[in-house]
Amino acid sequence: MKKKSTFLLSFMIILGFISIIALSATVKDPVGKWKFTAPGAPYGYDQGLIEIVHELDEYKATLSFTGMDYKFELEKVKFEDEKLSFSLYLEGEDIYVLMSFSEDDKLSGKALYSQGEVALYATREVIEE
Repeated sequence: MKKKSTFLLSFMIILGFISIIALSATVKDPVGKWKFTAPGAPYGYDQGLIEIVHELDEYKATLSFTGMDYKFELEKVKFEDEKLSFSLYLEGEDIYVLMSFSEDDKLSGKALYSQGEVALYATREVIEE
């Protein structure tokens, strides 16, 4: 009888630790403002800001380049399996972007277009309260 209660207690403790670990696991979320750099992209298109929102069960995003006031509406914005993807039509080019979390507040990936690909890195802008 004592072995059963010891086993049951041990089992309950292990189950409790597993529950705590599962609850503390962070779900990555791309919503927010992301400063990006694209080393290797043409000058003027190599850095800027991506703003992502989640409305009515879908993601929407805009992209602006540093030094430009215009915001491009991004198309086909998806976030699945911790991977962010979207497309953009810019200067006659269809550009497809695929990024994933490299850290909690960092994304990395690439932009694909007719001439090849360009590495892309983004860091979440932290809003200080």
